[in-house]
Order: sequence, then C-alpha cells, then structure tokens
Amino acid sequence: MVIEYRAYTMKPGNLGRFYQSQVDRGFDGVMAPIMRECLIGYFATTSGPNEQLVHLYSLDDLEDWRKRYADVYVVPELQPYFEQVRPLMLKQENKFLVPAPIDALSPLYGAGRDWRPGDAPLADLQRLPNLLVEEQTVSLVPGGLPKYWAAYEENALAATTPLETNRIGCFFTLIGPLHQVSHFWYFDDMADRQRRHNAVAMDPRWQEFLDRTQPLIASQESKLMTPAPVPAMSPLFTVFETA
Repeated sequence: MVIEYRAYTMKPGNLGRFYQSQVDRGFDGVMAPIMRECLIGYFATTSGPNEQLVHLYSLDDLEDWRKRYADVYVVPELQPYFEQVRPLMLKQENKFLVPAPIDALSPLYGAGRDWRPGDAPLADLQRLPNLLVEEQTVSLVPGGLPKYWAAYEENALAATTPLETNRIGCFFTLIGPLHQVSHFWYFDDMADRQRRHNAVAMDPRWQEFLDRTQPLIASQESKLMTPAPVPAMSPLFTVFETA
C-alpha cells in the first residue's frame, strides 16, 4: 500500500473558504471513490507553515491512485469547483509514502493492515475538541535510512512507549524527497503531547538513539495540526457521515 501526502498552502485568510468549497462540492458522485474509500483526513497547521492543509490518502498502490484520479480533472461538473479553489492557494505539493519497515511503527498500515473510512475512528472530536496531530519530518543524509531504522528498532522503540498508543504511522518517501521519514502521532491536547514527549526525553535509551542518529540527520522539523472541522474531511477521528 502507499500513502499519498498532499499539502496545500493557502493565501492568507482562505482556509475557511476552502473548507466551505468542499462542503459545496459535496463528497459523493465522482469524488466518492477518493473521499469515501481512501481518505485518511485533512489537517490544518497550527504551527509551521501558516494556513497549510495536509491531506492523506491510503491507496493499494500507484495504479490504484492513477485509476481513481484518471478522470477527476476533466469531469465537467467539477470544473466550477476547481476554478473556485485554485485561486485560494499559493502552492500545492504531493509525495508518496510507504510504511516503515518496522511493524510496530505503523499500527494502522502495512503488514496486511490498511485503515479506511468506515473503520473505527481513533478518537471522537466531540469528546476531544483540542485534539492535535503532529507530523515530524526527518531528512537523512544519503544512505542513512538503513542505519536510522536499525537505531530506531534497537533503541527508540522501547524509549517511545509513551507514544505507542498515539501512533498513526511512520512512513518514508517512495516518490518525493529522498531519504525522508515522516512520523505521525495524535494527542488529546497540547498538555498530553508535552507530557508524553517529556517522558520519552527522560529515557536514557532515547539519548542513545539520538547519539546514534545525529550523524545521519540532515534536518528535522515538526508541525502541529488540527483535523478539519468538516466531519467528512476527518474520517480518522470522526464517523464518516452518510446521506
């Protein structure tokens, strides 16, 4: 399976307009095979790039992606939607990810698992209105991936037990920036995130992992995000509403 990662950076003040455009367009018809069958969720940044919307899709493979998108951009009834949303954006980016080769790092994906809309959501946004999703991107020097995985399995897995129940998945790029690892977690709120990360940082095995991987890391960054406020755009954390 593959994950398509898209990031749309909006012109200032346009994120709300983009959400409304999704509602106006609807989630059925030609968009149903994408939105209702493989969408993981839309997430808006609260730190990092301003007004950036990250959306993730789970697909069988690249051919599955090609088939689902083959006709979308030429469907006549979708042209007004495209004409409406494209002026709202500064840029669009995408890349394709595959699960990490360590089974425990991707509890929802890989090794025969593939979370899809209709499966049980991870959390209830009505109960956890301050839920956060964290994306940590680690860019490695060429050839660094095998050593990074070895260090994670031997040192970091045990140290990151406080994050175990919060993992969405860990992936690396199949198509896109090479030697790049993406970790995704979710937290009840900022205090929950801080508490769990502090517990990891205090574990000596985590320091051993950092010592081993420091020569391998070219850059590292994190951004915090909130799930889209439209239920159909956040199936990972809400039940996908049906007509």
